[in-house]
Amino acid sequence: MANRLTKSSVAAAVLAAAPLCAQAADMPLKAQPPATFNWGGCSLGGSVGYAWGRDFDTETVTVTGLLTGTSPTDSANPNGAKLGGYLGCNWQLGGPWVIGADGDLEWANLRATTTFPNTGPPSDFYDTHIDNQSSIRGRLGFTLEPRLLLYATGGVAFAAIKEHDVLAATGAFTDNSTTRTGWTLGAGLEYALTDRWIGRFEYRYANFGTFTYNTAVFGPPLLTESHKTTENAFRGGLAYKFW
Repeated sequence: MANRLTKSSVAAAVLAAAPLCAQAADMPLKAQPPATFNWGGCSLGGSVGYAWGRDFDTETVTVTGLLTGTSPTDSANPNGAKLGGYLGCNWQLGGPWVIGADGDLEWANLRATTTFPNTGPPSDFYDTHIDNQSSIRGRLGFTLEPRLLLYATGGVAFAAIKEHDVLAATGAFTDNSTTRTGWTLGAGLEYALTDRWIGRFEYRYANFGTFTYNTAVFGPPLLTESHKTTENAFRGGLAYKFW
């Protein structure tokens, strides 16, 4: 009799537990990201950003090198959006340190205008345009936690710059274009969203040196325009780690 009671009790307990086991089996498992992440490898990504800069023109008489009385006193301050892509590779060193190299190519829409004083009316002016940019940089990073990387970056930078000088009274103009080589320096944060997808937020400063050309549109005499261009930019990006 006791044996039958024991068997009946066990069976009842199993039947009572069965719905709870079924519920537990149906519950979704919460994904837990791995505690560690290897930053070594290569990634390909896209970025969007915003940049603002300064284009300062110094105007001199070509023959004498002396400043003209119409040399701009205010800089043109180009600003606008950026859209591009980047490719980078990292090597994880011992401990929290990561080194790497990055290259990027961007379309840009930076525009600005400033006037030449003591001209006109109407006042003569020039437009400055930056249409595309690129860079090749090294990186040095430090992992604040396994999936969060703080890095510094610097290297060579390139920008396609166009200066458009206009004699306002007649509408006569001259265009001068160049691809300037300069340098860039900045810092950023990267976060490994998964083992493959990495988000990025970055600030960089760039200096493209001085672009000099002669123009007769404001002459005679023949004048020399010397434009010094610098830039600040914030970028956000998302990359896929393919290796």
